[in-house]
Amino acid sequence: MNLLWMERLGDWNPQFLRELKGQLKTRKLAIAIGVSLISQFLLVLYFYEQLNLDGTYSSFCVRTSNYNCRLDAAGEIVIDWQQWWQTLFSILNWTLPLILLLAGVYMILSDLGKEERRGTLNFIRLSPQSSQSILTGKILGVPILLYLGVALALPLHCWSAISAGVPFYFLVSFYLLSGASYYFFYSAALLYGFLSEFQASSASFLTFVFALPWLNVINWSVSLVTQANYDWSDSVLYYWQWFYIPLGSNFLLAETFAILTFSLWTYWIWQALNRRFANANATLISKKQSYWMVAYFEFLLLGFCLQKNHLNPAQFAESGFLWGLLVFMETVNLLWFLGLIAALSPHRQALQDWARYRREKVSNRKSFWKSGLMQDLLWGEKSPSLVAVAVNLGIKTVIWGAWILFWPQNSAKISAILGLILSLNWLLILAGIAQTLLFMKTAKRSLWAGITVIALIAFPPIFFSVLSMPFYQSSGVWLLTAFPWIGVKEASAIPIFLTILGQWSVTTLLSLQLTRQMRLAGASSSKAIFANRPSAPAR
Repeated sequence: MNLLWMERLGDWNPQFLRELKGQLKTRKLAIAIGVSLISQFLLVLYFYEQLNLDGTYSSFCVRTSNYNCRLDAAGEIVIDWQQWWQTLFSILNWTLPLILLLAGVYMILSDLGKEERRGTLNFIRLSPQSSQSILTGKILGVPILLYLGVALALPLHCWSAISAGVPFYFLVSFYLLSGASYYFFYSAALLYGFLSEFQASSASFLTFVFALPWLNVINWSVSLVTQANYDWSDSVLYYWQWFYIPLGSNFLLAETFAILTFSLWTYWIWQALNRRFANANATLISKKQSYWMVAYFEFLLLGFCLQKNHLNPAQFAESGFLWGLLVFMETVNLLWFLGLIAALSPHRQALQDWARYRREKVSNRKSFWKSGLMQDLLWGEKSPSLVAVAVNLGIKTVIWGAWILFWPQNSAKISAILGLILSLNWLLILAGIAQTLLFMKTAKRSLWAGITVIALIAFPPIFFSVLSMPFYQSSGVWLLTAFPWIGVKEASAIPIFLTILGQWSVTTLLSLQLTRQMRLAGASSSKAIFANRPSAPAR
């Protein structure tokens, strides 16, 4: 029976079975079970000691009107058991997720790092298993003892939740949402591992940084649920909407939205993981995938800007609320597109291969959009990323431009659309600079590209801050930075249009320089190939 079970498990995921055989040893199992049970016992014992039943004061006693502990007829302290269980549940709510995330990420990346150093990871790559099957087996199998220890703590977690007054449906939804978020963080950590040569410590630290706000939100919502007579409509989140869908006032809708969002982002991460696992030199995402990702991301952001507020929307427009919202979304998009440029830009070897392929390919006379060159630039795996970035920026600009057209003030509309155009041009310039630097011969080209782009973004605001230059006194100067929307409202028409013309000129020069480099690389590669071919024997 045991052999049949293992055979079925091996058919479903051979890598998972391999990890189970390595982890589920008697000694390891005893340690995991012992540590889990002893830790729970010590935690409950500590909280029991906090009751201080033999004294006259306890942290968990029922309070009187003058904040003293209430005593029963026998003179003993009356304990507020619901508060006691609620505090225990809160501690478990923080401890178990952090253990799962931090220790789990560390164990998975440490294991992959060992496989990489031993050379067995390349051997696994050659197996008939899919990359998703292999990496899923790693996620499920490597921390299996950790999962076992946490699973043994779930009965205490459930009992403390129910005793604290948490509704059962909320507890079930909490587990579903936690599972979706953990799989997302594990997947993101795996992707980071492939990009950072499996640095487990830094991956755990970054997981802590990004997971902490999410855990704060979850535990805050749990604390509200356990509060007696709490009116949820008093919370700011009660008015949270997405495309006018009342997520804040409907728990089921909010839960479904969060799980779907985690699931979709996990799907996109796995697209990058599958590409990176199969080919370490491939770009993280294909150009086709980038178009869908950008459309989804902008659509997601736009939904949060469409709210039916209980106040007058015109008042928000008058007070600059819509403009502030646009500035915030543009800042988010700046970070998003920097990541997108890094994920889409191929490196020197891929660009050389593409340049040689374009030189040797016979061109056919077709329309501009149907030509082989344009198809390569739009969809090709190894072609430069500049055209694809421009298309993605166009998608972003169309979506937000449509939103701006519905603003109540015409003057604000014009400034906002000009800000979008300036931002688009700046990101296109950054993409051209990054792609040009990634074509350098130096081994540190990724580092140089990253430092240059970050310096171009960060240096001007730092410089202006040092000089104490307010944006309203130097609005024209801000147009020359990666944050043009800071000064576009105060700037006059002539500086704005001169800046746009300057941006277009820089973009054209970068495109011409990149084209020249591609032609030279294609010619040099072709000459080298022909020079290495043996000449035909003379007759």
